[in-house]
Amino acid sequence: MITKDSFSILISKYSLVYKIAIALFVALLIFGIIGYAILTPTLSTFVKELKTLNLDDTIKEYLLSIFKGVADNDLPSDEVTNPQNPGMTQEYQNLVQGMRDALAIFKQNLGAIWGGIVAIIILIILFAIFYYICLYTVTDIMNAFMSSDSEYGFTSNLVANLSRSIRFALAYVGLSLVILAFIFALSLGLGFLFSAWNNLIGIIISYFTLLVLLSVKRALFAGWMPAYVVSDMTLKESLVANFKIAQKYFKDSLGMYLMLYLFALILAAVVGVLTLGIGFMIVVSMCTVFAQAFDLVNYYHYSGKKYYKDVQHVVDPTKKYKDAVLDNPLDNSL
Repeated sequence: MITKDSFSILISKYSLVYKIAIALFVALLIFGIIGYAILTPTLSTFVKELKTLNLDDTIKEYLLSIFKGVADNDLPSDEVTNPQNPGMTQEYQNLVQGMRDALAIFKQNLGAIWGGIVAIIILIILFAIFYYICLYTVTDIMNAFMSSDSEYGFTSNLVANLSRSIRFALAYVGLSLVILAFIFALSLGLGFLFSAWNNLIGIIISYFTLLVLLSVKRALFAGWMPAYVVSDMTLKESLVANFKIAQKYFKDSLGMYLMLYLFALILAAVVGVLTLGIGFMIVVSMCTVFAQAFDLVNYYHYSGKKYYKDVQHVVDPTKKYKDAVLDNPLDNSL
């Protein structure tokens, strides 16, 4: 019922998909221009030297050799095995040598690289803050629709709630940085650990570990923004409410987010290729709006609040199944 109602709200407010897609595209364009202006003079020498190594071709050949090895039951042929180092393919040794050469170039340009890394991190953090400001705006607009069938403009809502949304974005991004650092470290660590046994298995383990842990993080904090937006709580109060909600809905939310991330990655890749990247932003925005709707529906059910799932039906979460939907919402006060 929660997933179905979330999808219904997504359809009712589908214009938000285009609005957030445009907002994120403009932000990416602006931050991309700023990043290019900062990084070009800083890393130009390093990039030129790195290009001479042709690492992209070396990595591509190595990855192809992995899949070829799997197809041949992991039995390397005499044609691809280095005779001086039995058991090691030539592609692997080329990769190792390329990495050594790249490391030497890294050491020669260490100061410029650190400056570039700091600049990239700052830009990513600023983009993440803007992203969560947009999510706050989407959540507030959907909350107005769900609670009273009201309509607000995206830009006007963003400006009106800017102070409150910035506070939430700073808190959420700050906490996420610590959690994401642990998630990526664990995923890469497991990937390298299993790569010692089999490279392809290592990649698969790393990928799915990352996917599961990101889903856990998303499900664990799914109630924070709805509590902050709907009930006008402080950051601390809404975070406490979030963990209470997670105790009840964590399992269901985890399964939904795991499936959503898998669906989004596959669909975004397919649509992105077919539309030369244009559809990628639409898919990401659609999944983003759906996720916010799902979190809001969970919060309304947790709070026992009636809500519009579309302009003709109101849902009463205190009831079940057929009795939950009120066919004449105008005759039933919210």
